Amino acid sequence: MKKLLLPALSVVLIFFVIYMYLAHEPNGIYKVINIYKNKKMRVYVKGHGEPVILLSGWATENPIDDFMPLIDKFSLDFKVIVPEYFGYGKSDLVETARINKVVVQEIRTVLKKLNIEPPYILMPHSMSGLYCLYYANYYPNEIYAIIGLDMSLPQKQLERWTEKTFERTKLNTQSSELNSTIINQWNCFYINSKELIDIKYNFNLPVLAFLASEQINAVNKMIELGEMRSSWEKINQNMVTNTKLQSIEILHGGHYIHNSNSEKIYKLTRQFLNSINFMR
Repeated sequence: MKKLLLPALSVVLIFFVIYMYLAHEPNGIYKVINIYKNKKMRVYVKGHGEPVILLSGWATENPIDDFMPLIDKFSLDFKVIVPEYFGYGKSDLVETARINKVVVQEIRTVLKKLNIEPPYILMPHSMSGLYCLYYANYYPNEIYAIIGLDMSLPQKQLERWTEKTFERTKLNTQSSELNSTIINQWNCFYINSKELIDIKYNFNLPVLAFLASEQINAVNKMIELGEMRSSWEKINQNMVTNTKLQSIEILHGGHYIHNSNSEKIYKLTRQFLNSINFMR
């Protein structure tokens, strides 16, 4: 009996070590998801726990690499998912208009095919803020919270441009070195903002909006030049419907605040989620 016991314990120990490695897998996994016929999107997944969806800003080169400082922090407590939108990283190009509805359905398809169940914590940077507003408005039961990384809001675009003046900012393959899908996304920026003109945060939606100090200064400069009326802080405050669940934090730095403030964003997000009794 003693001779049999030692090998049995060894087998149990080996399986325990394998389980612990898988449970705390040090490296993320790249996956390729078929969204449309012959059109695939690359996704990066790392960590375990509640799902956090990182969504990149417009024309961000290599979104997965750009988000890596945040991925490394948040994957300690969460399952972090980073879809590379069509036209970005190693995802395919598509001709489908980059309107809110289409982009949100693509995000939902990715998560469904990865078998990741809602509700999700969305963490959008810049232009992705519009998609997250649309997502939370039309599918509120799928979203637990939004953690905004200097995310775009409709009022800013609608103060800065009219439909006529935005036409002059539109791009094409002759005027830009960007690929056609990313150009398409920019050219939908104004209509995507206009669609959300009356949208505010749902009363029961937790939101932590991180604002970049340099963006605040840039908007103030636009006000001085007569290009805008409202400050960046005021535009964000106008979205709030429930001060118990929705708050704003200003961080020092540029628009890509997650590159220089990843540790602070992680800590403040944990505190915020704790304050609304999310973290256990």
